[in-house]
Amino acid sequence: MPDMTNKSPDNLLNVVDLSKKYGQNKYVISGFTASFTPGSATGLMGPNGSGKTTFMRILSGAAFPTNGRVEYGDKDIHQGLHEYLKYVGIVGDASDLPQFLTAEELVEGIMRSRVLWNSGSVAYISELFDQLELDERRSTLIGTYSSGMMQKTMIAAAICAHPRVLLLDEPFRALDESAVDSVLKILNEFKKNGGMILISSHQRTILESLCDRYIDFPVLIS
Repeated sequence: MPDMTNKSPDNLLNVVDLSKKYGQNKYVISGFTASFTPGSATGLMGPNGSGKTTFMRILSGAAFPTNGRVEYGDKDIHQGLHEYLKYVGIVGDASDLPQFLTAEELVEGIMRSRVLWNSGSVAYISELFDQLELDERRSTLIGTYSSGMMQKTMIAAAICAHPRVLLLDEPFRALDESAVDSVLKILNEFKKNGGMILISSHQRTILESLCDRYIDFPVLIS
């Protein structure tokens, strides 16, 4: 992976007084402010309903804040999503994967769309799948995959285009112990090379070898 250790202001992710509610319902997130730097991994913790997934959706551009803003560098990400998302890899809901592509086709398509495809790309994809323990069915349709294989494919799709930021919402779901270890190794290497990771999980013990800090999301009652 490329070295991304530059921690200039252009590579900082800043969340400023962020609040979110849906319609007339109570706030899911209220007045949240934080900064995230390259070469770091932050664990987002909290029970169901505490706002972790909503926060990830806002950072990935899938939802907009009710109040406040998110900045990457000096730009509001929601004012220039296309530019911002060029630097972001996302693991969300595996059910969003295209069922009639293979894992190989999906990853190749992502790399071609980012103008990253070259003579070494086939070997790179093969090595990435090997690291993730995605077996020989990587060349069969995603719609035939087990939940664990779909999760590995989501992770490969997030990492393949050399992002600067990884937004990972429960990335270890459906993975066995060996696969979890493989993913953690990849993520630690990504962080070592200057990548920024925000990761939500109910399994805090799994994150101990990865995360530098944790943010606890409370369930808001008003």
